[in-house]
Amino acid sequence: MTQFPIDEAPALLSNRTFEELSLGDSAQFSHVLSRSDIELFAAVSGDINPAHLDPVFAEKGQFHSIIGHGMWGGALISAVLGTRLPGPGTIYLGQDLRFRRPVRPGDAITAVVTVRELRAEKRIVLLDCRCINQFGEDVITGTAEVLAPREKVSWPVGELPSVNLHHHGRDPLDLSGKRGLIVGIANDQSIAYGCARALQSAGAELAITYLNAKAEPHVRPLAEGLEAALILPCDVREPGELEAVFAAIQEKWGRLDFLLHSIAFAPREDLHGRVVDASSAGFSQAMDVSVHSFLRMAKLAEPLMQHGGTLLTVTFYGSSRVVEHYNLMGPVKAALESSVRYVAAELGPKGIRAHAISPGPIRTRAASGIDRFDELLADAAAQVPIHQLADINDVGQLARYLVSDAAKHITGTVIPVDGGQHLTA
Repeated sequence: MTQFPIDEAPALLSNRTFEELSLGDSAQFSHVLSRSDIELFAAVSGDINPAHLDPVFAEKGQFHSIIGHGMWGGALISAVLGTRLPGPGTIYLGQDLRFRRPVRPGDAITAVVTVRELRAEKRIVLLDCRCINQFGEDVITGTAEVLAPREKVSWPVGELPSVNLHHHGRDPLDLSGKRGLIVGIANDQSIAYGCARALQSAGAELAITYLNAKAEPHVRPLAEGLEAALILPCDVREPGELEAVFAAIQEKWGRLDFLLHSIAFAPREDLHGRVVDASSAGFSQAMDVSVHSFLRMAKLAEPLMQHGGTLLTVTFYGSSRVVEHYNLMGPVKAALESSVRYVAAELGPKGIRAHAISPGPIRTRAASGIDRFDELLADAAAQVPIHQLADINDVGQLARYLVSDAAKHITGTVIPVDGGQHLTA
């Protein structure tokens, strides 16, 4: 992955108010132009002039090689004005630029701004602007007019996002334009929340459910933070609630690209007892909430996934091995994993994929119902090959991959994300 940080960016951005400015004050910012910079600028601006991107075309032009966009240099000037002089709080009023020489990949360009005139009546500042190459030659000259900050500001520099350029079309891990349903967020420690955050960060638009009125105050702020298009109640035990969620999705979007089923339940007395002692009612309820609800969601999603889609659920390796204190949820998760395989086979011809993600033990609200769960966590951390347990962010990144076009030919899997716990006896 290629990172594009601001060169020489300070840890703290500080500005200069109008009263602190003097004629001749100056600041600068330097950056070496790369091919990636040119391609990124083209992708963001839409300026795909082949003089900037195609070596064969550029060879026939006036400069006989690829050159950077002129406004890329203008952006360096903007960086100085916005981060150094006058700095944060500056309002750009106008800019004139003269492009003196071409800038090629590998050129080290320094943008310099110098205060030329101060107009006290409106806090207006005129600054001479120059972009100079490594040979000391002007490549851009001009004048900027800005409104200087009124108040003093010192602001920490946030972490910039990384950028990955794909030279053969769209990034397959980019989820922009995809829409999905997330069922199972209880709080910010939920596996479903880790997945929702990763999916939304990759560009997906979400519909998010909460269990009931008691859960809503804990879930709604998280959903709003993820800019969810729909925030709906959904208790799969209540007749009609799940169907209402899909009806709202049909009305809002008319389609669905993915869903995450991350809910499970068993009555405490059945969960904490031996499997052979499980009541018929408790076993049935555990299967209904934890397994059959996934099948119901798959059926409701099917007509909304006319162009294919992805169905995800969450399991645990206690489905295939006896894990102390996991008890009734072992057979339940085994049924869930089998359901995933059958759903994948039945809906595969329609381009609908199904997966079960199998994290190791993670401290979530749901897991707290398992007897002596702290011991399970400690034992697992000691035993896994990498001596580290996965967290909700790790699960989220796997969910992103499975939903993405990069996984379009993968279906019917149970994928562990557990630090290798599934390998140990």
